[in-house]
Amino acid sequence: MTVPALLPFLRELLALHVIAVILWMAGMIVLPVIYLRHHGLEPASPAAMEFAALERQIFKRLVNPAMYAAWGFGILLVLTPGTISWSAPWWLVKLAAVLLLSWYHGMLSVWRRRLRDDARPAVAILRQGVAIPIVLMAVIITMVLVQP
Repeated sequence: MTVPALLPFLRELLALHVIAVILWMAGMIVLPVIYLRHHGLEPASPAAMEFAALERQIFKRLVNPAMYAAWGFGILLVLTPGTISWSAPWWLVKLAAVLLLSWYHGMLSVWRRRLRDDARPAVAILRQGVAIPIVLMAVIITMVLVQP
């Protein structure tokens, strides 16, 4: 199903989608770094509570809205005629990577709540957390631009 009325807005939709994705990635890359700093603090200390508040604000004001916008504009792009060749397999790889990013987004939320509640996630997971969105983003960009 396509919506021909979206075609005149293709460039705007692309721009808004890319902006949303960049903001979403920025938040998901910086949060594990902040979590590592929070992890090293004394539980329930004033500094730990400040980090918990900061983490919540980053989720509430940046990461969640950016994810919703990225998905929304992405869906509108899929509905725009001519944006996807459904017979090509690249879009399935991109979709899988986007679903993994969404899962990772959920894991960041889980880790944020654990830190807030002083139930510490493993440091090794947090250290590797920065690489996850970067690798998935590279896969997504490659699929969209190269369309193998």
